[in-house]
Amino acid sequence: MNGIEKQAAFYRAYLIDDRSLAPLTTALATIVGLWLLVYVVSAIGGAEANQQMIRVAAHASSLAPRSP
Repeated sequence: MNGIEKQAAFYRAYLIDDRSLAPLTTALATIVGLWLLVYVVSAIGGAEANQQMIRVAAHASSLAPRSP
């Protein structure tokens, strides 16, 4: 066994087994699902906050004195 084969044998232990793709796929799907959930919740919350800011700005502008 030459040097390259020894190195390949050493690093082969760190490779993912082809038969164990189900846990990896499940983990990636869970991560993507959680990211999507956070994104949707923040988008909905951001839209509500924007609507509230628009209402406050409209109310404040109606109360402000107008210059001639």
